[in-house]
Amino acid sequence: MIIEKAKKEDYISIYNISKELNVKYNSNKENGVLLRIIPKDFIKDNIENFIVARIDEDIVGFLWSSTEYPIDMLAYTKIIDDIDNCIYCEQIAVKKEFQGQNIGKKLYGFLKNNFKEKGIIVYVNTAPDKNKASLAFHTSIGFNVVGEFYREDFCGFKEYKANLLKLK
Repeated sequence: MIIEKAKKEDYISIYNISKELNVKYNSNKENGVLLRIIPKDFIKDNIENFIVARIDEDIVGFLWSSTEYPIDMLAYTKIIDDIDNCIYCEQIAVKKEFQGQNIGKKLYGFLKNNFKEKGIIVYVNTAPDKNKASLAFHTSIGFNVVGEFYREDFCGFKEYKANLLKLK
């Protein structure tokens, strides 16, 4: 397996994974779901913010990060611990058939190696559908809860809640 920065031509594979694991298309929510499908043009225009995992030249996972904090979400987050000096993970996803092989952990490891002096923050939804697999994965690799997000209506979900997690 190779973990590396995404290339322009990777945008279709990243899009397909984000669609495959989207809550609207993924009937098996036990292994985690994504709330948003990332538009193809957005991926192409922001490819420098994506990391991919490849096995035999096929992309099996990705991590989308940003050096900018999600100000719109932080406005609705009760912060309970320090989140200064962090990289924000917008999405991380691994194709169903490759889950459980430490690919997500390796994607985060690559990001951490590129930003050694920074922490990593990510939101994991807790309601209305508790994303148990994602929460278990993140806490198993060292993420801790540092905030709680709530909106009455978010991405088409009513009474939406999420934990803000941080990896130091």
